Amino acid sequence: MSERYFEIRGKKIRYIDNNVKGNRKLILFHGARFNANTWLTTGTLQYLETEGIPSLAVDFPGYGKSETGWDDLAEFIKDLIAESELETPVLLGPSMGGNAVLRYALRYDRVSGLVLVGAVGVKEVEKDIKKLSNTPTLLVWGAKDNVSSIENAKVILNNSKAAKLEIIGSQHACYLDDPERFNQTVSSFVKHLLQ
Repeated sequence: MSERYFEIRGKKIRYIDNNVKGNRKLILFHGARFNANTWLTTGTLQYLETEGIPSLAVDFPGYGKSETGWDDLAEFIKDLIAESELETPVLLGPSMGGNAVLRYALRYDRVSGLVLVGAVGVKEVEKDIKKLSNTPTLLVWGAKDNVSSIENAKVILNNSKAAKLEIIGSQHACYLDDPERFNQTVSSFVKHLLQ
């Protein structure tokens, strides 16, 4: 694992690279109470490395070791992808990060796939979700998520034929309940998308 920085619009943005080579990568974002280190704590970056999946975990602006500078996280994702010259990545976002990833995909449609983990704010973009009909989307929700109801996942399932749902663990940050199953589920979904 390597800690590195992008310079985007004059701001330092920290990321952790699992050092697996490849032009197309999985980019992991985080929720409001977390940062890129979450994906080390859960062993996700390490597991993806052993599976040969090129991955970066990014600190959103104003989180972890990244500088502030964006009001709209979907626009930050656009700038990050442009600056890093990553070709149509797969994006993973839990909670707030899931909302940002979802809004980015709906605006720009330049992704190979999405992993939305207890994404919040889904109903705000419900009318646009049909745009994702051909975008492979893995929805991961905790069985008793009290922050983002399972109804949010159902909104996406009902509007995108390319979406599938996995229930893992119980809480909103379900990847903390069963990191092993979470890592395996994400890896098997992402692996064929990046080939």
